[in-house]
Amino acid sequence: MVRAAAYPLKSQSQLQNGDSTQRDKMRQFIVTACLLGSLVVASAQITPVTNSAFYPYGPGTADVLDGAADDGTSGALSLSTPFPFFGTNFNELYVNTNGDISFGGEVTGFTPTPFPVTGNRVIAAYFTDINTSNGGRSGYIYRRETTDAGILARATTDIQTAFPAKFGDFVATWVYVATWHDVGIFGASGDGHNLRNTFQLVLITDGCKSFTLFNYHQIQFLQGATNDGNGVTGTGPNPAQVGVNGGDGIHYTLHPYSNTVDLYNLPTWVDPDPAVPGPPGRWYRRTDLATTGDGPPLACPSSWRTRGDICLKLHSRPLDYVTAKARCAEYGARIFNIRSQADNEWLIGHLTRYLTRTGKGRGVWTGLTDEETEGTFAWEDGTAFDENGYTNWATPAPAINNEDLGCVYMDKGFGWQWYITKCVSRKQRHAFICEKDPAPAPEPVCP
Repeated sequence: MVRAAAYPLKSQSQLQNGDSTQRDKMRQFIVTACLLGSLVVASAQITPVTNSAFYPYGPGTADVLDGAADDGTSGALSLSTPFPFFGTNFNELYVNTNGDISFGGEVTGFTPTPFPVTGNRVIAAYFTDINTSNGGRSGYIYRRETTDAGILARATTDIQTAFPAKFGDFVATWVYVATWHDVGIFGASGDGHNLRNTFQLVLITDGCKSFTLFNYHQIQFLQGATNDGNGVTGTGPNPAQVGVNGGDGIHYTLHPYSNTVDLYNLPTWVDPDPAVPGPPGRWYRRTDLATTGDGPPLACPSSWRTRGDICLKLHSRPLDYVTAKARCAEYGARIFNIRSQADNEWLIGHLTRYLTRTGKGRGVWTGLTDEETEGTFAWEDGTAFDENGYTNWATPAPAINNEDLGCVYMDKGFGWQWYITKCVSRKQRHAFICEKDPAPAPEPVCP
């Protein structure tokens, strides 16, 4: 399905721009039934590139050739081996016209909204508005999964050579190769019809760990004519995106050239991460563990909840503030600080037990106190409290503050607004949430 929020559809005028018209798209559906019959003819029209980074594709392989399309997709493709992607194993994938492979649904939009975005699980080799149906044919998209012994041996060597210390014993058992050969842009006009890009994704797994090789041979355009692009030069303010998106709005990774004019230099890029540099034009990414930006894969402990880039643990047993703070410290954590309305609303949503019960212990500590300096509030992590920023005080709270009171909690009786009480009192014990940074994710336990 199409996730319009991240990748909006073309307007009617855009659909009618260049050589791709609504009539062309209807014809594509009609000729789909003839695709297998035309496969051999179409394959014979191309000569695969000679490039040490590229895996074999096209004529002479078991590749399937997708039909000419604009904003098209292969549809769901069943896999003989599940592919581990950012913590989830997928039994299907989609090869999409606009330069990407997706999981959990097709991605046929064309706007390179910077990662991370929600909803789209994508490996973006060169995500932009690609059209392979200009003038009948303006590029070819080949794809296949394989367990060919020669391909598996090559994939094994590529990973072992690049990362000998960590993955010297890795043995590939399955490979997927998708190649965008000489593809053009949507909305091409004039010299823009001659602009062509050739790139490839190689997905590799041993059934537990997974890697993706991004291979680039030729980059002649940055973007299509949509999103303020120029159909003659293939340039514009929204260059293609290169990277991986986990789909949760948090986890992702981006190539340093992504969304920049440096994309032209992808064919000569030498990845600095491998112990032994790979061939020019190749970017290596591990894809079974979720990453955040360029950092290592991170994870929260099993009994903790992830929210954004932090780990949280709710303690429903009420404690006084000092004891609650000490309990969090035992975990190497601190009391969760409520800094925004979103924080406040999220917290209320997870206090179901406190919304229904009566009696004591119906509040939750916020991590805001004036313990250090009377009348001057600060967050438990040491940052100053901004009185002009987000607050949620109950009406009498600030006015009643005195030397005996010093710790702020959310009170059910005040509609979960903030109230001030004693930090240590048998009668003022509340639930609390511990907050800590995620730690490096453990390696998966492989059979």
